[in-house]
Amino acid sequence: TMSRTPSLFKPRASASAVRQMAFCAHHRSWLAKPRPPLVARRSLSAAVAKPRLPFEGVRVLEKANLLSGRLTGLLFADQGAEVLVIDPKEGGSVDSYLNRNKIAVRASDVEPSSADIILVDGADASLARLPHQVLMRTVAALPGDERFGHLPDDVDEDYLSALTGFFTDMDMMGWLDRPVTYTPLQLCSIYAGVIGANACAAALLDRLRCGQGREIHASRIAGGLSAIGALCLKQRGLPPHLDPVPAIYKSTADILAKRRGIEPSELDAYKQAAISDPAKQAWLFQRLYPFMAPYKCSDGEWILPMATFNRRLATGYCAYLGFADDVSAFGIVDRDPYDPASAPFDDRNLALPIGFNFPSSCKVAELFEAKFLEKTALEWEAELEAAGLPCAVIQTWEAWMRDPDARAARIFVEVGGEVQLGRAAWVKLAGEYPDLQPMVDGAAAVARDRAAPPPAATAPPRQRPLEGYVICDFANVIAGPACGRMLAELGATVYKLGPGVPQHGPMVMMVWQAELHQGKHSIILDAKKAEAREVIQRAIKAADVVLLNKMDNQLVSLGLNREALDVANRKAILLQLKSHQGERYTRKSNWNGYDPALQGKTGLMTRFGPHDPAAVAREGAGAGVPNFHGVASCVDYLTGYMAAWAGLAALYSREVRGGEQGDWAVTSLAVCASLTQLTLQRGEPPPSAVGHDATGMTPHKRVFPVAGGRFVYGQAPEACDVRELAATLSSLESDAAIAHFENALGGALAVPVLTVQEIAALCSDGGSKTANFSRKRGESGWEVETWEPTWFCFDGAPLSCARPPAFAGADAPQVLAALGYSPGEVLGLKQSRAVVPTSWYAWADEPPREPLSSPVPPSVTAAHNVPARDLELLKEGLE
Repeated sequence: TMSRTPSLFKPRASASAVRQMAFCAHHRSWLAKPRPPLVARRSLSAAVAKPRLPFEGVRVLEKANLLSGRLTGLLFADQGAEVLVIDPKEGGSVDSYLNRNKIAVRASDVEPSSADIILVDGADASLARLPHQVLMRTVAALPGDERFGHLPDDVDEDYLSALTGFFTDMDMMGWLDRPVTYTPLQLCSIYAGVIGANACAAALLDRLRCGQGREIHASRIAGGLSAIGALCLKQRGLPPHLDPVPAIYKSTADILAKRRGIEPSELDAYKQAAISDPAKQAWLFQRLYPFMAPYKCSDGEWILPMATFNRRLATGYCAYLGFADDVSAFGIVDRDPYDPASAPFDDRNLALPIGFNFPSSCKVAELFEAKFLEKTALEWEAELEAAGLPCAVIQTWEAWMRDPDARAARIFVEVGGEVQLGRAAWVKLAGEYPDLQPMVDGAAAVARDRAAPPPAATAPPRQRPLEGYVICDFANVIAGPACGRMLAELGATVYKLGPGVPQHGPMVMMVWQAELHQGKHSIILDAKKAEAREVIQRAIKAADVVLLNKMDNQLVSLGLNREALDVANRKAILLQLKSHQGERYTRKSNWNGYDPALQGKTGLMTRFGPHDPAAVAREGAGAGVPNFHGVASCVDYLTGYMAAWAGLAALYSREVRGGEQGDWAVTSLAVCASLTQLTLQRGEPPPSAVGHDATGMTPHKRVFPVAGGRFVYGQAPEACDVRELAATLSSLESDAAIAHFENALGGALAVPVLTVQEIAALCSDGGSKTANFSRKRGESGWEVETWEPTWFCFDGAPLSCARPPAFAGADAPQVLAALGYSPGEVLGLKQSRAVVPTSWYAWADEPPREPLSSPVPPSVTAAHNVPARDLELLKEGLE
């Protein structure tokens, strides 16, 4: 069996504690039972059957032309399902990718009743669902939606991007007088396709228990909204010291309100310089976000360090690069941000670098800037990653597709002589995955029907198909928690186990969790204490899935690697989110990383920053100025939802095999950052669709400015004089501009370009079945406004939030009771601090601590005043 195991899952040396656990557990069972035959202990300890792809034996009948349904079919095909495509679409730029591993058939070649899953577009009634079947319909809006139900299911992708905020809230430097930037990424459809696959897999799992399928609606609008939760989130009720500076600014007023140490006139001067000169934009971005900004290296290429949300990484970078003393001398400190006594230091605390006062931020940027000029970008990347400090060499999409490590990892593969994206998730018990193959004609080879009878109905389907499954969620930041939230939306019981001493700041661990903790039960544990480790072991023994976004060495040190789980709970699925890994293990597979770093690595930042496409194509990423394509909404959420897909595939495979042996399921930021660009595999979009001034794919299908500083997206007829149209629209308000497309241009499609806050406000009245931005108030008093999970709609009923979010750790008594602890034992765990107080702060019955007084730091002499010496330095840097 081990000889067929892919290199990704080669056994690694376990920590001594893990070996001791395995030894003791083995000998306890040895004494308690008659002696079994001697079997060698392995990573998956029992002798396993022949490797089996997760959905082997599942038949999918695909009659879909929309991207979402075809992507759902692709995900099933890549994991072993027999996907039969009726009259497949061919000849388009990515048809060969979306058709791979599938079988082309005519409707007469196959009996529809033989399918387990049917995929169709919209209201297509040509394939009726039988009781045992899962039918997925790709739609724009859910049936019966009074606000968006008029939209055709195949409505233009750019229309949906304009509607859901992807043209407004993806540019972190949009406050430089560019409120709208077009993106060619088809995010609404891609998200809907992955979520649709999750819905189908969850329905298959429930069918194993009840014998019945169900009808699923996968809304493209709702799919897009699932990716913007962190951007439009509203929350009230956090203690003041845990309500930090936001990550994204919308205007200079935002910056002046949140960042001390800069005068309005100075900021305006920097802004105007950055607008006129892309190099000045890079300079200004470095001064606002020094721990997550691109810096030029000695070879003229860009390196992107990533430490802005993590205390250990920020202090680690300062120490490793040799300027910790300089930072300290400037008045910058390292203090616990969860301690209210640290609040006076929030504008110069390495644990909160995104909130630095402007002089402190500039000082750190200058130190980074000088240091990175000492070596090439590739030299820095290798050196820093070896030291455990995440970073990325920024490169183009074309360079990423040619990247030797990405090829070796099978992030990119050759299929029929064409380079394509590889699998986006993989499981250990599949063994060595077979090579991906082009679509084949199966008219002669495919069995019209299948010998196995359909499952018999034994019970009604559950309201949420994963009810009864238990997840231990150890993940943090966004991707991992988004996976846990999605599994909770589908009905699983999710125990959120937080760390005793968080290294990520309150923005990550508190604010974002207002959206990502929904449906979960939260407890914080100090794993340094034996009593806390016992709680963790009890939770793991109850779990079907153990979810982590950790590197391999971290799994071992935490005792949560596959070998340790084989001892603690052999049936549990190990579900791991990583940064750089692909289907095969390579030298970079255990590198650290975050969403922004992988945006740099995979070409997203180059495409969306100011650049001359011809110069970048000729000279590489260093010829442009990189810019982020949003925070989380492009890569993080998709990685979380892809992890849910990997976990569901492993769960389904486990249940089909008999439920006794768990698996190891993995996905990564690298493959999901690549997946967002799936429509660009055969070439870049036109110059009008890239860069910070992008407007659209053609002069006629584009974003148009209208009166009042607003914008609309419209599709003008090709015969239209586009210059004349633009002049007309510039004098019209949004509603009049939309009416002009409708009345003067023969019913042409148009929509106002909305921000995420505007679409949230529009949908906060409960008037849309597809998009419902609602208020939730938990028992802890935390009031949160965010989206209901209408991206899951089973049998015509969209799901709602399973449970309002709770402050970190607030559910400890309930979680402990569910794990078998008595009230007295719960009290003892709280008193010993093995169970950490709510929000790493205080239990409800404890008085809060008072903040310390603090002298004004030497770097800031007034709320908005830069010292003269530092002002001169800033001016020199700008010049």
